[in-house]
Amino acid sequence: MKTDAELMALYQRGSRDAFEELFARHHRRVIHFCYRMTGDQARAEEAAQEVFLRIARAAPTYQPSARFTTWVYTIARRTTLNFLRDEKEDGEKVPIDPAGEGRDAADGIALPDSREWGPEQAAWGAQLQERFLEALQKLPEVNRAAFVLNRGEGLSYEEVATVLGVTVQAVKSRIFRAREALLAELSGLLE
Repeated sequence: MKTDAELMALYQRGSRDAFEELFARHHRRVIHFCYRMTGDQARAEEAAQEVFLRIARAAPTYQPSARFTTWVYTIARRTTLNFLRDEKEDGEKVPIDPAGEGRDAADGIALPDSREWGPEQAAWGAQLQERFLEALQKLPEVNRAAFVLNRGEGLSYEEVATVLGVTVQAVKSRIFRAREALLAELSGLLE
């Protein structure tokens, strides 16, 4: 199995199959990230499509000096920022779809195993998930991005710092602030 960097090198030399393999490996995670940043499944899919178009356009300049996923999330973050900025300029507020796909309710917040929940617990879990997504959207973008990249996507502090263009200490601080704000928002449901 080829690495992401090897696939990008093949794509740079014209292999469409290499790009398709990269897409297959990463598109679900990119959609997942975009969903958590935008709060809307349709916008997330649109943003993810734009991310892969930008990756294809930027392929000639790609240098494997960092992990491929770090580069992808840098592009995804910039793309979702553009989507959020355009949304603000249009004055349109995109509603959060609690029935949307591709997300965990509690990134960084421990919950009991939901496979054995009864109807009451399932209703609580759905309410928690909806409130979590609402609270996530209330976070400042810089804190939300750091939190989602680290807790949701599993990037290290160093990788998040590279994506965001900040220090590791700034990443830790942003994640801490995000987690504290989320816990404060959800405190009534978590007791």
